[in-house]
Amino acid sequence: MPAYRSAAEAEIREAVVSKIRMERPGYRIIHEINARDFGNRIDVLAVGPAEIIAVEIKSEKDKLDRLPAQIAAMRGAAHHTIAAIHEKFLVPAPWAKGYKAVQAPKEAKGATIWAYPEAGAEAGRTYGCAAWDFPRQAVTAMLPADAIHMLWRAELHELCNRLHVSLGKRPNMAQMVNALRWNCTGSELTKGICTMLRARKCIEADPEIVEVRAA
Repeated sequence: MPAYRSAAEAEIREAVVSKIRMERPGYRIIHEINARDFGNRIDVLAVGPAEIIAVEIKSEKDKLDRLPAQIAAMRGAAHHTIAAIHEKFLVPAPWAKGYKAVQAPKEAKGATIWAYPEAGAEAGRTYGCAAWDFPRQAVTAMLPADAIHMLWRAELHELCNRLHVSLGKRPNMAQMVNALRWNCTGSELTKGICTMLRARKCIEADPEIVEVRAA
């Protein structure tokens, strides 16, 4: 376990990874990846051939002050945005009269909520965040616009080559992004971004999954 990661966070992270592996076998798990340039980091990213799942983890030792910005960054880069939060952050449901129901905190708005432990304490009393769920089948949709900004310069250049996008001499990252967006379909970009991320050499991740280019 990395030195910067508490045991409390590692416990939730392990549960998150186990759930994703069960629901999306074959997806590559990457830990601690920048959502865009050097901005918000995504705790866990699961990358399939054409689908990305992003998860932010908040253990009982964390705070929620940065969660809204983190959710916004993940929503701009992934098909699914999940906040895996410890049950201590659940708040009383204002509509509940006569029984103890809880719901996700306002800071988690915009994300699918996974409460840890899974049932949030008592099964059935947690509104909107008791079940660790996302669509059983992989989505078929274009990635959000900011997903391309997760790629490094060399990956953008490689993607341009793979998709036969013409480039001038020494193009910068902005020029490559614009060229890809102008010349490629949403399907091509989505699959291409996933291909680059699945093949990236990472400090903490599953082994690289390298797609062999057609001759």
